[in-house]
Amino acid sequence: MFPLHPHDPPSVGPHRLYARLGEDAYARVYLGAAGVEDPVAVKVVRPEYATSPAFRSAFTQQVEAAYGLNSAHVCAVRDADLRGAVPWVAVSRPLGPALADLVRHNGPLPVDALHPLALALAQGLADLHASDRAHGSLWPDGVLLSGRTALLADPGLEWAISDAEQRAPHPAFAAPEGGATPATDVFSWASTLCFAASGVEGPDGLARVPLQLRGLVDTCLKRDPRLRPSADDLVRMLGGPSGPQDWSPPVRAAIDSVADAQRSMLSTAAVTPRASTGDGGPPTRKRGRLMAAGAGVLALVVVAAAGAVFAHNRLGGAADQGRQSQGGEDDGAGALITDAGCLDGTGYPAPEEPLPEDTSFRDPRFSPDGDVLVTASSAGLSVWDWKEGEEVARPAEDSSPLAQPVFSPVGCTVAATRRVEYEGREYPVSVGYTYDLPAGTTTEHLGPQDGPDDSGRWLLKPLDVTGMAFSTDGGLLAVTVSAGYGEDSTVVVDTATGEAGEPMASGVHHGTVFVDDGHFATNDRGEIHVWDAETGEEVHVVQGAVGSSLAVVPGETQVVHLTSDRQIVVRDYTTGEEVASFTREEYETDDDPLLTELLADPARNRVYATWQVTTGEGAWRYSTYVWDTATGENLAEGNENIGKYTALVPHPDGEVLAATTVAESDLVLVDPDTFEVVRELG
Repeated sequence: MFPLHPHDPPSVGPHRLYARLGEDAYARVYLGAAGVEDPVAVKVVRPEYATSPAFRSAFTQQVEAAYGLNSAHVCAVRDADLRGAVPWVAVSRPLGPALADLVRHNGPLPVDALHPLALALAQGLADLHASDRAHGSLWPDGVLLSGRTALLADPGLEWAISDAEQRAPHPAFAAPEGGATPATDVFSWASTLCFAASGVEGPDGLARVPLQLRGLVDTCLKRDPRLRPSADDLVRMLGGPSGPQDWSPPVRAAIDSVADAQRSMLSTAAVTPRASTGDGGPPTRKRGRLMAAGAGVLALVVVAAAGAVFAHNRLGGAADQGRQSQGGEDDGAGALITDAGCLDGTGYPAPEEPLPEDTSFRDPRFSPDGDVLVTASSAGLSVWDWKEGEEVARPAEDSSPLAQPVFSPVGCTVAATRRVEYEGREYPVSVGYTYDLPAGTTTEHLGPQDGPDDSGRWLLKPLDVTGMAFSTDGGLLAVTVSAGYGEDSTVVVDTATGEAGEPMASGVHHGTVFVDDGHFATNDRGEIHVWDAETGEEVHVVQGAVGSSLAVVPGETQVVHLTSDRQIVVRDYTTGEEVASFTREEYETDDDPLLTELLADPARNRVYATWQVTTGEGAWRYSTYVWDTATGENLAEGNENIGKYTALVPHPDGEVLAATTVAESDLVLVDPDTFEVVRELG
């Protein structure tokens, strides 16, 4: 935002102008308002286009077609003069910065701001496309950030430039095939997200897009427009349609600072007296005071930006500079997740020796981007580049079987448990840790219990950590311990600061897993409970669960659990309605089967369930079912390979399964269709 120049008009139509917002492809853009109405962006066509019949015709068509569009994520056309000597259009303008300005002042957006941004812009495009319009000129300067959401700054009026001159308004963000179609909008959506994540113009910033969004963004950048998803597809894949998602506090603070500065300037300028021209023409204003007000706004915006830089750095890799690295442990507060990929390098020393031949593996899990695989073992915690067949890190030399390792959905942080000896305890205690693989930082998590006193002794505890889970945006980590009845079982840790909230979820709980950004679910062997991660309030209860296993269907309000009549059920936890159920026929002949693994695979629409079945004293076998969620068919029925594995764990894209074998507890990769071993890792 800039103060008005003496040669700028004081008003345009009924709209008094207060400051210059900048320029776009065809117009000078001003912040204005008519009386007590909300602010507008007044776009005054530049002279070279005002005299072009081709542009005026295309501009008129664009503006007239945009009237009546109703979208919470697209700024609406409010007024226009298309026949005057200098055409103009007024578009609603919520207070706040443009995306480009925020990134240029503060650096790339933190990870937790990218999903709300992506969903809001996708919903805006979907609304445009539903009205048979393409935007045609999406770029970071054309995205506004308000305190509530992100919006397209206009319905694509800049495309009038292309209609007149056959060139894309913003080539760095335009699709390679050119034109203005829903598919080109999707390409520009992806390019804009790359910029938001990296500060680099266009698709070149893809490598800095966080892992949980990178695959989707990459698909939208396909050269063949037929391979890109639609805007409606984007909305669904991002968990919408939905109302505006809250910005994280640092981002909201940065946006509000700019909005407050703009609001202050409007308030100051509104009381500036007008002077008459004496000839009945439009009123003029006293420039000195308004220019001072504009200069004050610029100073406020700079201050706000500086504050936002500090807040942003707390969320990114810079926040880890004061913490232990190279495998060191840290029990204090600090960011738990570095925004870097799993194959960008590891801060932990490379394994000096190969794993012993008799290493037994368990609980493999793929990273959300599918690049690496983590597994617990008798030799500790092991991370593999599975495509290369290489162990790339061994962040812990011990592991506990009480909680399965889990990856954060962003960055490359693993949460897992390992056994720790404590004075006065006969057996080792299972303690939770997070391992930030790129930074090489290890952080201890005790859950809702205090640590030892100055002598190193615990008065009554510690309790074992039995579950760890990240929220779907990576902003929270839930840590559950083996609490007794009447004791709180879980705390939720802010991964940006490392600070734990108040204890919650009283009672004995198992299977801790997040169902969305702000809620997690637990299983108490009788009911499924869904908890508000901030307040500790129980918001949903699902009856009829048995056992301790619990899974969720990503992107849905659905949990998967075992019932008392020995069925695996997929149930909507908000309504209690059954979505699907699967029966295991072997229950009729098996003796006390134990469900040991339960996973939902959205990539292939499958549910995986593995039972351990006793066959004699000290002997057992494993039985795995792979159900197609649409048909209920057991895809593993009759397959002679299926009994070789203690568990099958799907790759995020469904291209391969990770498994451990019954015979030798080896770590292997399995074909998802034939269930044959395609590679041995360890």
